[in-house]
Amino acid sequence: MPELPEVETIRRQLGEVLVGKEIEAIEVLRSKSFEGNTKELVGKVIKGVSRKAKIMVVSFGEWEKCLMIHLKMTGQLIFWGKSRKIVGGHPTLDWVNELPSSHTRVVITFAGGDKLYFNDMRVFGWIRLVTNKFAQTVFENLPPDVTDAKFSERYLREKLKSTKAVKLIIMDQEKIGGIGNIYANDALFLAGIRPNRPGKSLTKVETGKLYKAVRRVINLGIKLGGASASNYFDINGMGGSYQDHFLVYKRDGEKCEECGNMIKKMRLGGRGTFYCEVCQV
Repeated sequence: MPELPEVETIRRQLGEVLVGKEIEAIEVLRSKSFEGNTKELVGKVIKGVSRKAKIMVVSFGEWEKCLMIHLKMTGQLIFWGKSRKIVGGHPTLDWVNELPSSHTRVVITFAGGDKLYFNDMRVFGWIRLVTNKFAQTVFENLPPDVTDAKFSERYLREKLKSTKAVKLIIMDQEKIGGIGNIYANDALFLAGIRPNRPGKSLTKVETGKLYKAVRRVINLGIKLGGASASNYFDINGMGGSYQDHFLVYKRDGEKCEECGNMIKKMRLGGRGTFYCEVCQV
């Protein structure tokens, strides 16, 4: 599943090709993947592509409705234009093969013939036509993203008042938006905090270090276009490069670049968790 930096990369690059395009037709090949009346979208011109958490929003200016898109585990967006073909999401070979494929769930055709394909192997992702008011309500009920101004050191300190492992707390999307397994591991290493420590055991100083570390790794991930170590390719069909900067994630058995000790792996909340027992206490 793409994390916040990966979704932000897709959002930015989709905006480059979708803004200004007029929708000519929408074909829904799997009813579960699209909610809403497709006829309402015919003739509408895309004015923007935004994001909150891992949900992308395609807006249409003054019109009262918008499209919400969530890729979930295996969603893939492919823009096929006359002079440009780009892709974002799950890296199946659909984007280099003939389209629509067996995994294509929705096809959006634009005036002039360009198309946007929504593929989804496991059919967990979705596109929904909703009112702007509904979308706003959904977003208001979501916690702040790591990149939001509302995500402050004080906010983090409040969320850490729990006996749960600190890694599980910062990955809880109901508490903080956008921190997945990759970035949680590296942030905790930067902060020098063992992943399985109870959140409430962190001192004020440690919380401050974690706050700075989380923002640092997320912003670096955005800058580098995310990571392509798992099921993520960026919108040009090329993986992001954050995986070239992993600090501890998937580096078990390798030497810690700070102290030379071997990086270890444990299971925490069902996820692979990587840490240095010397640098992280």
